[in-house]
Amino acid sequence: MLIFYPTLSNGNVLWTCDNCDRTAEVSWPDTNAVALVCICDGKVHPKCNNDWYYKGLYWNRIPMENRERYSRGRMKQHGRNTKE
Repeated sequence: MLIFYPTLSNGNVLWTCDNCDRTAEVSWPDTNAVALVCICDGKVHPKCNNDWYYKGLYWNRIPMENRERYSRGRMKQHGRNTKE
């Protein structure tokens, strides 16, 4: 499962802790699937979104032959220096 949070009019994402219902505005241009550490227990919430990024599920959705091209494209999109 993956939880997508709503995008606010200012472009930020409104994250809500699934443990204590605290909220936070997150400025991240590429996704509204957010996982943050909450002060309620010092753990990342929601866990499913954390797994998406840190257990490789994000990259596993991209076929192996396309990952390098995809990664370079993302780096260029954000003005980061890439090796061709």
